[in-house]
Amino acid sequence: MEYDQKILIIRFSSIGDIVLSTSPLRTIRIAYPEAQITFLTLETFAPLLEYHPDIDILLSINPKSTLRELWNFADYLQEKKYKIIFDLHNSIRSNILLFRISAKFYQIKKPRMKRLMLFLFHRNEFASDFSILTMYHDTFGHLLNDHSKLPHTKLIVSNHEIKEAQKMLLEKGIFNDFVTIIPGAAWPQKQWPAENYIETLKKINMPVVLLGSEHDRICFDISSKLDNVVNLAGKTSLRQALAIMANAQFIIGSDTGLVHAAEALGKHVNMILGPTSSETGGGVNLLGSNQIQKEVWCRPCSQNGKLPCYRKSQVCLESITPKDVINSLVKC
Repeated sequence: MEYDQKILIIRFSSIGDIVLSTSPLRTIRIAYPEAQITFLTLETFAPLLEYHPDIDILLSINPKSTLRELWNFADYLQEKKYKIIFDLHNSIRSNILLFRISAKFYQIKKPRMKRLMLFLFHRNEFASDFSILTMYHDTFGHLLNDHSKLPHTKLIVSNHEIKEAQKMLLEKGIFNDFVTIIPGAAWPQKQWPAENYIETLKKINMPVVLLGSEHDRICFDISSKLDNVVNLAGKTSLRQALAIMANAQFIIGSDTGLVHAAEALGKHVNMILGPTSSETGGGVNLLGSNQIQKEVWCRPCSQNGKLPCYRKSQVCLESITPKDVINSLVKC
């Protein structure tokens, strides 16, 4: 088959950002319906994009690739003769590749100065409709200038994967509706306290499935205090985690990658926001999803919640009560 365009999209990490990049991916597919679209990411996250209808070729590289390996990989990409490259990461890694590829490219521009003004001086210069999705699309404004028409994010799980997840849950004693909790995050400052989850789950009185990595200590803290909890932290692949969320009645969690992935599966989520904020692009994207947050003067204090809180207590999260979370479930 002959293609009128060969297009490369680059987004290396992390889970949430890759999930959000499926919105501009859809825009690119609509603009170039006959193109052959290649998506380049890290091996760790490539499974997220399996079966995606807008990706013809899924490429991945080792996250520990050396400079020489990246240099050689750029030669490989150059041989593919891409007509257009959309760099949705603008990292050292992607710039090394672009330096060696002679193709027209569009590169995301990160609002670093606006973020600095907001975090340090609480001066908000972001547009009222700013989001990560609008930032991605502004990379190629010639394709979509109307922010009201941004495509939803999208991930795919197969029927087989969904049925296999159901079998796994049955083996764990979950036969009916359940709530999926994703309490961990890349940075502890984004995690709602374990004791609050425990109090909330006691009142919900539904079977619970905990998802996360083996390093999410909070999952083990929660499961040790409750009886009707299946702790799968560190026990699932990315694909299995997606399939489990696809089966869930409710999804509650931090501003973290798997919660964004749940929305891309069409699930309404309840996201607990602490140091991060929708002002800089965080939060939910679907109309039926809920953001659980408290407006305190010091937030947002960082883009990803990495910086430690400089107050005596982390008010942004500690002021969110179990009642707040339970009330958000009623809205779903």
